[in-house]
Parts: sequence; C-alpha cells; structure tokens
Amino acid sequence: MFRIVCAAAAAATLGFAGLAWAQSAAVGALSEAVAATAAAKTDYAFDVEIDTTKVNWRARFDPGATPRLRLVAPRRDELENDQRRAFDRIAEDYEGVSWCASEHMGRVAQVRLLREDETSAVYAFQPTPESIRGEQARQFADRLRGEMTIDKAAHDVTRVRLFTPESFSPFPLVRVDNANIVVTCAAAPNGRRYAAETVSSFRGSALGQNFDERSVQRQRNLSAL
Repeated sequence: MFRIVCAAAAAATLGFAGLAWAQSAAVGALSEAVAATAAAKTDYAFDVEIDTTKVNWRARFDPGATPRLRLVAPRRDELENDQRRAFDRIAEDYEGVSWCASEHMGRVAQVRLLREDETSAVYAFQPTPESIRGEQARQFADRLRGEMTIDKAAHDVTRVRLFTPESFSPFPLVRVDNANIVVTCAAAPNGRRYAAETVSSFRGSALGQNFDERSVQRQRNLSAL
C-alpha cells in the first residue's frame, strides 16, 4: 500500500510539474512576442474603415496631425449630432496602430496551450482589466475568455478572439447573450503584426428591446512618417 501511495504521489507531482512547465512555456511565447513588438513598433499614418448597420465611415489617422483621426467620408459636417459625437469619442481615444502582441496582451492571465502544429500554436487566456483598453469594458473582464494564435517562426500573434462563454447583465435591464470579437492580424512595414481587421458582434437585450449588432473595423495602407 505504501508503494502504491508513493507511486500515486510521484505521478501527481510529475503531472503538476508538467502543467507548470507547459504554462511557463505558454507565457514565455507570449512574452517573447510582446517584447519583439515593443522593440520594433513605430508610428504610422494609415486609413481607418468603420462599418456597422448604422455608419459607414472612412477616416485617416496621422499621429502628427490635429486632430490625429480625421473623417474623410462622409464629411464631419454631414453627420447628425449623435453620429458626430460618436465619431469624436472614437477620435479622442484613438491611439494609433493596434499591435497584436501589444503591451496590453502581455497583461492577460492563465495562458495555456490549446493545440499546436509545426507552424503555430493556439493559446487560451483570461483577459484582465489591465489587458483591456476601454475603461467601461474593463469592468467585465472576468466575463470574457480569450484565444490567440502565435506564429512560431515570427514569434508574433496572428489572431485574437475574445468571447463570452455565457450570458450576463452588465447593467440593470441589460443582458448580453453573446459577444464575439475576432482580430485578424497582418504584417506592418516593420514586420510586426497589427490588427488589420476587427469583427465584433453583440447580441442581447436592453430595456426590453433585443439587439443584434455587428461591426467591422479595418486599419490599412500603413505608411511611415
């Protein structure tokens, strides 16, 4: 019996050690990607496209201009007041290129390997308030789950997905049944990947009215200053 107990304890210890090593390797892969992007990132001017069921905006971001994000089509003076305010809020918060292996991504938790092949690995992670840019969205980080794909050769993030595993109520009389955000990354001129396309969908109800919204945001035509 003593031998059986010792063998079981040894197996459990090895199992925990293997899990800890795998988690350490996963964190290391993300840390390497974040460090490489931080060392190479630079400012770019680029085009921005925002498409929803209500708006179809084309804008230009220039970090040296004022304002940095300028609406190209339609013209700002053609917008209704609520749409103008909505665009101004986006312009005020727009920081520039969204790098896929950003410093924010480096602050996620519970990184673990889901699957891998010869060229890439897919990791699950838990978003944290520190890993989310939006002040309001930070309050619900614990409701989200995440997945990311890392290219082994480039040591860079190529895809990120955030989603809700179950419905929740962020505010009174508001319920989110499903939220899904998929970021597809592309190589910038410096070789590091940025969020070329972000597709967001939200489904639920607010004040007794159902909503089912989808938006697509693209950053393209990056050019050095």
